[in-house]
Amino acid sequence: MLEVAMQTTVMTLYKKGYSKTSIAEQLSIDRKTVRRIIQRYEAGEKEIEKKPYPSQFDEYREYIEIQLGKGLTVKRIHQDLQAENQKTIGSYSGLRDYCRKLKTDEKKAYMVMNALPGEEAQVDFGYIGTLKVGGKPRKAWVFVMSLSYSRYMYVEITLDQSVKTFITCHVNGFKYFGGVPETVKVDNLKAAVTETNFYEPITQRTYAAFGEHYGFLPQPCRVFTPTDKGKIEANVKYVKDNCFSKREFKDIDEAREFLKHWLANIANIRVHGTIKKVPKELFETFEKEKLKPLPAEDFIFSRSTTAIVNYECHICYRANYYSVPHTYIGCQVDVIEVNNLLKIYFKGKEVALHVINTDMKGAHVTDKSHYPASKNITSAEIMSRYKVEMEEIGPGAVEFFTQYAESGCHAQYHRILAGIVNLRKKYPDSVVDKACGRACYYRSISYRTVKNICDGGFEALPLNEEADNEIVVEGSNVRDLNAYRALMGLGVIAND
Repeated sequence: MLEVAMQTTVMTLYKKGYSKTSIAEQLSIDRKTVRRIIQRYEAGEKEIEKKPYPSQFDEYREYIEIQLGKGLTVKRIHQDLQAENQKTIGSYSGLRDYCRKLKTDEKKAYMVMNALPGEEAQVDFGYIGTLKVGGKPRKAWVFVMSLSYSRYMYVEITLDQSVKTFITCHVNGFKYFGGVPETVKVDNLKAAVTETNFYEPITQRTYAAFGEHYGFLPQPCRVFTPTDKGKIEANVKYVKDNCFSKREFKDIDEAREFLKHWLANIANIRVHGTIKKVPKELFETFEKEKLKPLPAEDFIFSRSTTAIVNYECHICYRANYYSVPHTYIGCQVDVIEVNNLLKIYFKGKEVALHVINTDMKGAHVTDKSHYPASKNITSAEIMSRYKVEMEEIGPGAVEFFTQYAESGCHAQYHRILAGIVNLRKKYPDSVVDKACGRACYYRSISYRTVKNICDGGFEALPLNEEADNEIVVEGSNVRDLNAYRALMGLGVIAND
C-alpha cells in the first residue's frame, strides 16, 4: 500500500494542475492508483487507510512486550516462544520485524517526574578517561549524586565501580548534604543490582544492608525506561562536559582539587537550565531540613561471603554456626557482617539476623524458630508425650516415669524414656511394664536395666523379700540389683 507521503504528493501535483497520467509517470505508479487517490480525496477521505493484516505473533503480543521490557533479545524471545509452546511459531526474522513494529506502533507519552524536597536522590557513574596516579595512567570515573528536587549535586572521582567504592561515595555524599533522602534511585549497576527484572529487581546484598542502616530505600531504575534516570544522566553529562572535557590535569590530586572548586563555585550556584533556579539556594531554603539525619554510627563495611545451609539448619561463618530457616537447607546464601551483626540473604531477601559470637569458637547461635515445627518443642512437651506412652504400657512404667522425673535426670533429650518406649516394638507391653516395675523396686532407673531384664526374661521372677533384705546396700535403702542377680546366679548388669 502507498504511504501517506505518496498520497500527499499525488494530491499536491493534482492541485497544481498536473494530469493523472503525468502524475503517474512522475511518481512511477499506476494511473489507476492516482485516480483512486483523487476520487477518495474528493469524496472526503483525506487519507487512504492501510488495511491491517493480522500477524501470527498477535496472540503472543503481551508476552513479547513483557519480555522486551525485561531487556531480552529477540533471539532469546523467539527461542522461549518455541520451547514454551512446543511448536514452531514463525521465523526469527519475522519476529524481529514484528518487534520493530511494536516499538513504532505508538508514540509513548511520558510524565514529568517531580520530587518533593528530601524525597529522592539519583546516582550514577560516568567515565572521564584516564588520570595519572603515582605517575601511571589509570581509568577514572565520576560518581554523581543529585537531589531530584533542588538538583544540588555531590561529585567524586573514583578509580573503580566496586561495591565498596559505591557505598563509600554514598556516605561522602550524605555527609556533603548533611542528611539522607527517603529514596535513592540507582541505574542497574552491578554494584547495586544483582538481577535486572522489570517487575522485581534484586538489590545487591551489601547495598541493601547499607540502605537499611542509613534509612533510605534503594530504588533500581526500570530497564528501557529513560525517564526513570533522566535527571542523573543529564547531570553526569553536564559534569563530564563542563568540568572535565578538554581539560588536562597533571595527576588525580589536581583533578580532585579542581572538581571541588568547580562544584562549589560553578555547578551548584548556576541557574539550572530546567528548573531556572539556583540549586544551592533551593537546597538550603527548602530541602536540607527535609533530609533524614545521619545515623549515629557509620556503616562498617567489613566482609561478605557465601555459605551453604547444612542439614542442621546452620551455616558456618568464622568458625561459629548460625541458624537459617529450615526451608533454605542445601541453598547457597549470601552472608554479610555489618556493625557486629551477621545478616544472611537469599536472592537479595534477608532471611536471618544474628549478633556475631566473639566469645568462643565452634559455638552454635540458634534461633529456634528456624527449625521445623515438629522439631521446635519444649522439654515439658516432650515429658508430657512420654508420660502418655508410659501410661499406655502399665502401672510399672508409670512408676518408672515418676521416679525418673523426680530424679531430675532430664539430660540427653530424655533418651532413657525414649529407649523404654522403643522396647514396645520388641516386647509386649506387659513384659516392659513388669521389667519397669522390677527396676523401680531395686531403684535402678536405667534403660539398660529394663532392657536386660526383658532380654533375660527376668520380669516374671518373684520378688524375694528375705533375699532383698540381704542385698540392701549398706547405709541406704537402695537395693543392689547386681547383688540380686549374683544371688540368682546371673551376670552383672552395668548401669548407665
